[in-house]
Amino acid sequence: MHSLYDALLAQHSRQLTPVRCARQTIAQLHRYFEDVVLENSLAALVIESLPLSTKRTAREKARLRELAQGGRRTFFFVRHRDGLGDIFNSFGSDAGPEPVVLPRGEQDHVNEHFVVIADTRFSALLATVRGRASDDRAAGDEVIWTFEPDIVYSALEYLMARVSAEHPYQTAAFGSAVRTSMPKATSLQLTLSVTTKLAHLLQEQAGREVAVNRIATAIRNSLELGIILQTTVDEVAGALGATCCALRVEGKSANDALTYFCFPDGSGSDASQHEQVMSYFELYNSSLTRSPKPLVRDFREESECVEGDRPIAIVPLIFHERFMGALMVTSVDPARMWDENELLLLHTVADQVAVAINHADLFAQIQQQALTDALTGCFNRRSFEMHLDRELQMSRRMHQPLSLVILDLDNFKQLNDSLGHDAGDEALRRLAECFRQELRAVDFAARLGGDEFALVLPRAYADGASIVAERVRVAIEQIDIPGFGNLTASIGIATFPSHASGRADLVTAADQALYCAKRVGRNQVHISQAPNPPESEAAPASAMPTADPAPQATLESLA
Repeated sequence: MHSLYDALLAQHSRQLTPVRCARQTIAQLHRYFEDVVLENSLAALVIESLPLSTKRTAREKARLRELAQGGRRTFFFVRHRDGLGDIFNSFGSDAGPEPVVLPRGEQDHVNEHFVVIADTRFSALLATVRGRASDDRAAGDEVIWTFEPDIVYSALEYLMARVSAEHPYQTAAFGSAVRTSMPKATSLQLTLSVTTKLAHLLQEQAGREVAVNRIATAIRNSLELGIILQTTVDEVAGALGATCCALRVEGKSANDALTYFCFPDGSGSDASQHEQVMSYFELYNSSLTRSPKPLVRDFREESECVEGDRPIAIVPLIFHERFMGALMVTSVDPARMWDENELLLLHTVADQVAVAINHADLFAQIQQQALTDALTGCFNRRSFEMHLDRELQMSRRMHQPLSLVILDLDNFKQLNDSLGHDAGDEALRRLAECFRQELRAVDFAARLGGDEFALVLPRAYADGASIVAERVRVAIEQIDIPGFGNLTASIGIATFPSHASGRADLVTAADQALYCAKRVGRNQVHISQAPNPPESEAAPASAMPTADPAPQATLESLA
């Protein structure tokens, strides 16, 4: 037998227009229709068919119990495997007419969702069939609804024929209920109450779609992960009216995790608010065992009510089964409940953000590969030139010195020829590790090619740079290569602005100092003897720090 949705569209195609809605929105519309009955204590005929769900929340069961009371005649089409079970079996005779459960066979392939309400002063229906609009659950389904008594009457006629065919033992009871609740007219006041809610719900759905689109636009238009994550928490907090929205992205260690916040009420400046949010994340992460699961606490169950607790919803960020973090919303309203539409929004956004994080990681890896030397982990020549230009600009602006150290290993060709390139590669890796141990955090090392390396030392005069270079030379001398012996290096130093005014001149001056060190015996440090640049090219002498205190401070920091 066809579904109610199909039957009504075939009979009233001009009066009914299907509307595409998310499934969670359809469920909320269904509840709004029920609210008219409950809030106005209508002794109406209510007929419902709910999509199959093997697990029903206590909230759903309590609502159906309430709907079946108040002298109403209620009929529920239920599959055998549905989680509603025998919730109506406990009704006593004093509760009024008992609800009627109309079992649906497993061979019935139609997974429909409808509610029909018939009363002398109010009539309404909503109907849809799941799985028609799209295989994507998030895309939703098409739904029809109306308050026209004539169309509701057509729905009742269809349902009477269906009950007679499928449940003949209930034909008399169903027909009697229909005759006593025949829709005659619809109260304008009751219709307005539900249509106002419908309009508000659809407006909220549109607002959430706008929020999702803005987040998607930020992901498309920016490779800056921080901008994407901050846009996400701002948009989600606004769309859900949350007191706080926070997003945590896990790092390689707990200290590397990134957390972004949005407090629409302006309470984000309070450090205690941040600490509380972080504690929620820590508790959530500690509860994860084999697989991350969403956490929703909004007092749907009486046992969940704990004084002082906030309604909270957390969904994980998952990409190809890899846990990447979590998205959380909280509210200070103790009666706040996160409906299915809101949870769908969180899941949709979490999926988008997880993809964005993965893309950002891939971009960072590609960028790292493009700017670093694969063998040693030092910067490559291109990155060296870019970085040196930036440091020189900063030195000019801040009137600070900058030293460039260039070195290469002595007899490196002999090492490669005698022991092979594997030994040479190992020597270069150990050399790079030596740099990481001896340099400051603001310094950086680059491999210019072969066994030639450059060290950039911001805010370092030549005397300070020579201390660092000598320390590096001694450390290199301790590197022992089996079958070859200890390594040695020749090192040249040039300083801006004393020896050069630009990048090219600075590199040339340091390179000449390096070859000078090689000519006079190798395994030593040599400072450039290049003259000061012309006054027009150099930084003004009056702008540079005085000669005495600044070099002393630099020497102390480098030593």
